[in-house]
Amino acid sequence: MPLRAKTLTVLLVLAAGVAGGLLFRLLHLPLPWTLGAMFGAALLSFYDRSRVLPPIFRDGARPVIGVMAGSAFTPVVAQTITSWWVLVPILVIFFLLVTTCGFYFFRRLGYDRSTAIFASMPGGLGEMTLLGGQFGADVRKLVLVHSVRIIIVVSVVPILLMLMTDVNLARGAAPVADRTSASAADWLILLACAGLGYVAGRPLRSFGGIMIMPLLFSACAHGVAITAVAPPAWLVAGMQVIIGCITGARFAGIKFHEARLALIQGVFWTSILIGLALAAAEATSILVHQSFAALFLAFAPGGFAEMSIIAFAANIEVAFVVTCHVFRTIYVVLAGPSIHRLLAGNRN
Repeated sequence: MPLRAKTLTVLLVLAAGVAGGLLFRLLHLPLPWTLGAMFGAALLSFYDRSRVLPPIFRDGARPVIGVMAGSAFTPVVAQTITSWWVLVPILVIFFLLVTTCGFYFFRRLGYDRSTAIFASMPGGLGEMTLLGGQFGADVRKLVLVHSVRIIIVVSVVPILLMLMTDVNLARGAAPVADRTSASAADWLILLACAGLGYVAGRPLRSFGGIMIMPLLFSACAHGVAITAVAPPAWLVAGMQVIIGCITGARFAGIKFHEARLALIQGVFWTSILIGLALAAAEATSILVHQSFAALFLAFAPGGFAEMSIIAFAANIEVAFVVTCHVFRTIYVVLAGPSIHRLLAGNRN
């Protein structure tokens, strides 16, 4: 595609995302910049499947989201991280339960063993398709299953939060750290966290490295009080629009009968996942000193970037939620091959 056509596509997709965000904001719908952008980009991609953001936007947004999430690790938060260890075994048990239930669910739908295993794991789209492809799973089915899961979670979780708690997600973007005016030095620190984190994370792309490493650099910078500045609201809103556009365009080029079947299966499976996340949040609220909303987001089966954006926009214990999803990402990638050997063996 010529540069002029690429530029026009980018402008059209972003315009559709911003228009959708403005519409959802005017209607006072939850998480307007993410869900509105997702809606606008989905409509555009259904009309013309070539109207999607190029991969550079996905790769560029992740380090920025990592730095944003890292800004939640203030010195006070950094001192409390060690008290979260009690949730680690609970998360492991939860992931194993989800994977086992999902394996038998997708097997009943006719999926082969490898595809059923990686379709059921609560990891991100990128990690699961990469791992699944290495073990002979049907990558197209994995893309459909995980895309539907993430889209439904991003759409439903904010609504559930507003119904069950006093969280107001109709505002769009909220700060998580001190709103101190950013100096040139602060911006240089944040840019360094993003740039150095991206370079350090490239060899670990399959682990979500290009988002996790900037997050760690930013968390260290904020945790030791080198800077106390959070990314401004306009940048938070911009990242929500980009994530929404990327998510909404995931069904570009998919035939109607495929999308319908994936949607039916995805709605059923994701409903089970959300129900398990609600139950786990309620059960662990007795053991962990965190709000129900934070625990629900920690167990919610969305993607790493999407859940970070929701936690950041809602200003719900961002450091805690992000830490849980970092652990989930690393755990799923590391444990995936072993779980595959356990459940699949040499059969398909």
